[in-house]
Amino acid sequence: MSADADHLYTDSRLIAVYDLFNAGDRDFAFYASVIGVARQRILDLGCGTGTFARRLAAAGHDVVAIDPAPAMIEYARRQPGADTVRWHACELDSLSTGAPFDAVVMTGHAFQCLLTNDAIDAVLRGVRRVLADDGRFLFDTRNPRVAPWRAWTPEHSACSVESREFGVVDLHHAVSAVDGTIVTFDTHYRFRRDESRLTNTSRLRFIAQSELRARVAAAGFSSADWYGDWQRAPFDDATSAEIIAICRA
Repeated sequence: MSADADHLYTDSRLIAVYDLFNAGDRDFAFYASVIGVARQRILDLGCGTGTFARRLAAAGHDVVAIDPAPAMIEYARRQPGADTVRWHACELDSLSTGAPFDAVVMTGHAFQCLLTNDAIDAVLRGVRRVLADDGRFLFDTRNPRVAPWRAWTPEHSACSVESREFGVVDLHHAVSAVDGTIVTFDTHYRFRRDESRLTNTSRLRFIAQSELRARVAAAGFSSADWYGDWQRAPFDDATSAEIIAICRA
């Protein structure tokens, strides 16, 4: 499970180990292949540490990356290749866009941080507003039908990484509440070098694909393709772990 549920990270230690605990690029490879190699103007919405934004820029795209967490953006700006991206610590509704975007991407299940219907609708309408007429919105969320949070226990989620700054860091998750479509859980970190411990509480919305499909259409998108994994298998409501959307303006 990604430790991306709460994008409002403020502790520098959590930001520094974020990418270590979220290693792997199946989603990045998928989105990069969908976007293609022709130069496009792209918005990375909820960019976090900016790994994908820098990858897109290195491939020749014109990239703007935004995140509501200033500490995340400050970290992203210090990474190699960051000067090829325009970074903004802001929400979508306060972004001064200029020319429309050919694509907007929202990776790492960041869409699940939108906890209410109003928040989801506002982002969908906002993305539609900043897209070019033939632009695309690419994002992912987890399928509630397979209830992935059942495995978010200390026994099943425990893992460790080694950080240059902090040495070995341990992590595990523990769900504290499941209230309808909202799952609340704690991520516990242990920094072995000094035995310090941190806990980050997060909340995620698990929206059904049928409802999401209706909201995408209501926001003004003309069509959408739906996939159930990063190998482009068609979405299956009963078995797919992922809900991956490619929505066309």
